[in-house]
Amino acid sequence: MLHVSERKRLYSFIARLFSYPDAELLSALQGDDAPLAARVLGEAPPGSDKVGLRDLEVAYTDLFINRLGGAPAPPYGSVYLEEGGQLMGQTSLHAGEAYRAEGLSLDGSGEPPDFLATELEFLYYLVTKEEDALGRKDIAEAREALRRQADFCRALLHPWVPLFCSKLSEDEEGHPLYRWGGRLLEEFCRLENDWLERLT
Repeated sequence: MLHVSERKRLYSFIARLFSYPDAELLSALQGDDAPLAARVLGEAPPGSDKVGLRDLEVAYTDLFINRLGGAPAPPYGSVYLEEGGQLMGQTSLHAGEAYRAEGLSLDGSGEPPDFLATELEFLYYLVTKEEDALGRKDIAEAREALRRQADFCRALLHPWVPLFCSKLSEDEEGHPLYRWGGRLLEEFCRLENDWLERLT
């Protein structure tokens, strides 16, 4: 069982992993959260000390944005949940509504609301609210934050993560770090689902 602070760190780490690569990702792969991720998965990130930013930029673009014949693993819930893989359908609208209900805005983000990293960052936000409430011993508020996490995960994240992760694992051309990230994401979501089912 993961502590609330570990859950928060993993949401942040995995969101960073599935955002466009930058220097912060390289730092994260060398930081304290990578060993936590390795413990959850039972497998360290491949060659994280030798990963170059340019290689990751190319790999990210190839896997998630543009490859001849289409990106193999688009990181958008609507691709997997909407009929015909329609982007910006009801799935995107529901994700945006969840963010607005928390007083959050995506203005200037450049990504649809159902972008994987955005959904993970939103869950990081909700877990932070849970952790803060627990710190104040406000059990009712902590349970409410937990309920909102469970609702969001059940409706908008967990239904498509296995499909997305299977596309990552099936793509032999994909960078090993992203295949590892897919296994990590799937395992973490499985643990979260079990945890949320028990508590809500």
